[in-house]
Amino acid sequence: MQSTGQGQDIRLGSRYECKYLLNPMLVSEVREFIQPFMAPDRFAALRENYRYPISSLYLDSPDLLLYQQTVGGEKNRFKLRVRTYSDDSSTPVFFEVKRKINNIVQKRRARVAREDALHFLAERLDGFGFHAVPAPASELDHFASHMELAGARPLVRVRYKREAYESRGGDPVRVTLDTELMHCVTFKTDLSHNHGRWVSTPVDGTILEIKFTERFPSWIRDLVQVFGLRQQPVPKYVWSVDHMMMEGRESALSVAGFTLPVRRA
Repeated sequence: MQSTGQGQDIRLGSRYECKYLLNPMLVSEVREFIQPFMAPDRFAALRENYRYPISSLYLDSPDLLLYQQTVGGEKNRFKLRVRTYSDDSSTPVFFEVKRKINNIVQKRRARVAREDALHFLAERLDGFGFHAVPAPASELDHFASHMELAGARPLVRVRYKREAYESRGGDPVRVTLDTELMHCVTFKTDLSHNHGRWVSTPVDGTILEIKFTERFPSWIRDLVQVFGLRQQPVPKYVWSVDHMMMEGRESALSVAGFTLPVRRA
């Protein structure tokens, strides 16, 4: 279905994000707790168990600067990713720059037809000829300028299943539950959800994310207290790169031209 997964977070382009690792045994209780306040978003509502797939191709510089910025906890940092919600050629591709400034997350995305998206990446990564892309110029140019600034190129795809909820009252609040986190080393333009050698990324629980603007709703405070949740960083991209190195993929990264960081414990 072409509409599935399109534009999920447009309302929350600039927001706060609180992330937690939730004991999987508590997921059903959390669903029950949020039910009076939240409903499946319009994309999740079309899917079995309100879950849809997400796959993101992450780009980084040869010295893994974007990875290093997150690991180092820099207050002003960004990520570059190319996100899809299906392998259906009729569904769009989203070029995203996700920036974090102190505690505020800003996300800008350009929605592009798949064929145009592949041409866009080929031009910048392989030096192919110019191909006009009919997308919002400011957003796609924003991605392209950040990609050029970092000298970024593909490193890894990250995929997972997302269960997504939005406020019943129309407030700018989203709650998501992410599971089945996996990664696939990817040095070329590959947006497939299935092609390649996918490996599970170890995660100690279900990833719970609460996204809101300005005001922290009182019921969320109650949710945190009732379930004893502890806010913490949950960097899917960083965890994927860490696991790549734990697997002994350093040689592949080096051959591809990436300078490896010191391995983290």
